[in-house]
Formats: sequence, structure tokens, C-alpha cells
Amino acid sequence: MPTLSVGATAPRAEHGARGGLILVVASLATLGIAGALAFYLLPVGFGLTGAILTLAQVGAILLGAALVASSTITIRRHQRRRAALVAVAAALGWEYRADIGDHVWGGSIDEQIDRGSRTARDHLDARRSEIPFDSVELTFVVGDREGATVHTVRAVRIPLPSEAPRITLRSRRGGGALSVLPRRPTGRSRFRLEGDFSDVFDVSVPMGYETDALYVLTPDLMVILLDASADLDLEIVDSTLHVYFPAVDLTDDAELHRFLTVIAALHDRFGRRTLLYRDEAAAPLDPEAYRRDGDALAARARRVDTRVRWWPVLTAVATPLVPMLIAVVWLLFAG
Repeated sequence: MPTLSVGATAPRAEHGARGGLILVVASLATLGIAGALAFYLLPVGFGLTGAILTLAQVGAILLGAALVASSTITIRRHQRRRAALVAVAAALGWEYRADIGDHVWGGSIDEQIDRGSRTARDHLDARRSEIPFDSVELTFVVGDREGATVHTVRAVRIPLPSEAPRITLRSRRGGGALSVLPRRPTGRSRFRLEGDFSDVFDVSVPMGYETDALYVLTPDLMVILLDASADLDLEIVDSTLHVYFPAVDLTDDAELHRFLTVIAALHDRFGRRTLLYRDEAAAPLDPEAYRRDGDALAARARRVDTRVRWWPVLTAVATPLVPMLIAVVWLLFAG
């Protein structure tokens, strides 16, 4: 693994000048609001005078300055990280795109999260490299209003040589991309494998494809998964392996090394197991016919039965009622 330098020669992130202009405008607007609060709303609207007014004005100005400083630090840190990521991509011969939110990524996140509730940024395209893959940082919102939660993952797509039935591997350590989605595989779809594997991964396959899953998830592949990716979620969707990392910092050499090592191992082992796979339930093809994507699998091999996770829904409904409940209890105890 090469050691990457991200010093003064690192390429600048896209739209750096535009980002600086937006920061300046936002800072001036924040200070303008703080000034209006300090010198108009406090003395005129609230009628403050004397020492109380002076203290309130100083507090408002300091608050505005703190907001500007915090925003500046956050934006500058993000710009430096993006510039370093661009340098990493250039050093390894990858293509970099800042935003691909208008592209369909595929997998469970795209299927379960509305496009307006997810973003796809910092796309790294290594599909022309020796170990082909591409990766993007996905941020998505689960739930609505007060019960909504925001999650960020580094998603990876690894092309497979052949289509395979949909297999979902959800790490039991929790908190991964497939664990927080609104829908989760039903008990009927879950499949227990030998040894300790099912204690680490919750495995789900289409009903009737348990034997096919054993063809793909051989003991040697399960050992690789336990050693290299026990904390990650994975799923096969048609001829693509989707891998979900946490929001890793790929400008750090150690994290980048682990990232690439895992991808290389998964590409090799899953590629071997799916290369010769054929779905016996798929419609037979004329040997002379051109084989297209989608011809190799039966329709029921492409989906895993899922159910709605009710506790996020209940949380979203109950959260606005908490202040009311507290008020009612307080009134009861206050007589």
C-alpha cells in the first residue's frame, strides 16, 4: 500500500472558491442577525436598558461570532478532507466526483429511502483498476420529523462475474446500514449456517434458495467474512456485491489499507463462488440467444421478504407527545 502525502501539493477540492464565497456571505448574514438582535430587538422589542442591555448585547454578539467561527472551522475542515481525498484518488489512478446524488446506486438503501432523503457524495471510481469497484459516501435519513435519524456510510459496489440470488448479510454488532433501514428481512427469510457464522451475521435469502446460498457461502468464504468484514453489512443484488462500511476516513493510510484489503478479499472470493452459478429455477435460454442481465435469475431469486420495523415509527409518533406527558404529570403533582 503506497504512503500518500496530502501536503501543499494536494489538488484542491472542486468549487473551493464558490464554497469560500458562500462562507463569507453566510458569516456576514449571521453577524447581521446578531447585530439586529443586539441593537434593535433587545432595546426596542424587549425594552432592555442599562447594564442588562449591555450584557445581553455582548452575549448576542459573542454568540454570533461563535456561530461564525464554528461554521468556518467545520467548512474548512471539510474542504481540506475533500482535497486530501482528491489527492488519494489521483495517486491511485481513480476518478473522483464530488456529488452523484442524481445517480441510482442500487441496493437496499436506494430501495427503501426516498431520493430526497439521501445524498451520495465523494464518489471514487476504480472500476478500471485491477480490482474493480466504486464507492460513495451515502447519507440518508430514516424516519420523519422528531423521530428522524441521520446515518452516514461508505458504500462499495463490487461487480460479480455472474448473477446470484439476493443474499443479505447483516452484522449482528448492529448499527450498520442494513440494520437501521425501515424494513428488515422476515424470519421466514432468515437462514442459519453452520458454526459461529450465524452468531456474527444475520443471513437472509429468498425462500427456496437455501441450497443456492450454500453454493455461494462456502466454508472458506465464511472464514474470509469472519476475518475481514465481521463488522460490515453486505448484500448481493443481481451481479453486484454491495458492502457497507462506516463513514471511514480514506485519507488515513491505515483506514485506506484496511478498506482496500477487505475489497480485494471480497472481490476474489465472491467472484470465484458466483462465476459458475446458475439458477435452475430461471427460464431456460436458447443456447444461441444473446444473454442479457436479468436472464440468469428467476424473479423470486431477486428479493428477500421484509417487514416494517415498528419501533422507529412508534418513536416518531411518541416523541412530540413527551413534552405534553411531562406537563400533565407536573400538573398532577402540583395539585
